[in-house]
Amino acid sequence: MDIWYTLAKGIVGCYTALFMKIHVHGAENIPPGQKIIVGNHPNASDGFALPFIFKEKLIFTIQADTFQVPCFGRLLTRAGQIPVKIGSGMEMLQTARRCLERGLSLVIFPEGRLNFGGNLKRGSLGAAILAEQTGAPVIPIGFYTPPKFIRMIRNHMLNRETLGSWQMGGSIYVNIGQPMHLPQKSREQLKCCMLRDFTDQVMNTIAHLSDEIKPGAA
Repeated sequence: MDIWYTLAKGIVGCYTALFMKIHVHGAENIPPGQKIIVGNHPNASDGFALPFIFKEKLIFTIQADTFQVPCFGRLLTRAGQIPVKIGSGMEMLQTARRCLERGLSLVIFPEGRLNFGGNLKRGSLGAAILAEQTGAPVIPIGFYTPPKFIRMIRNHMLNRETLGSWQMGGSIYVNIGQPMHLPQKSREQLKCCMLRDFTDQVMNTIAHLSDEIKPGAA
């Protein structure tokens, strides 16, 4: 574990210790080795739970604006995290692929933005493309935090207003599903429609995992 990732994890750990009690379901589904971790994204703080569930170093794909935050942005860069820039999707995927080929595990939120606890948005194809390129399993995760523990926070970043939902106390529930594998097909057979079908299956699984841990679920 490198020092910069350990430092970043420590900072995130201060937040989780103050504001989040993590409950994990399905930890037995976590396989060893490289993996692509994907989940729903209701709140800006959801991903903070993952470094304390997965023992290995995690590489997150993170909105590029976050890397402009003084000090913290430089720390993310040194910790090996990947910025996601509009119009630079292929560059991001190439960087992510190299991380997976080195045996690291990757975290992607396929919706690309917060859903604020509503219905899941359509997932991007990035995780499916990386699964096809590397053979890494996709690990679906459902997050749920009771709305009473969520606070909406407006901020200004790079001269524009942002709105985020952040957990400020209480429990976060994390439901980990079984690994999913892209069907083995030749490159000629592996058309975009298959990547889309697999992505939709993953998103449906994530929605189901999230629903399972909501109050009143059977």
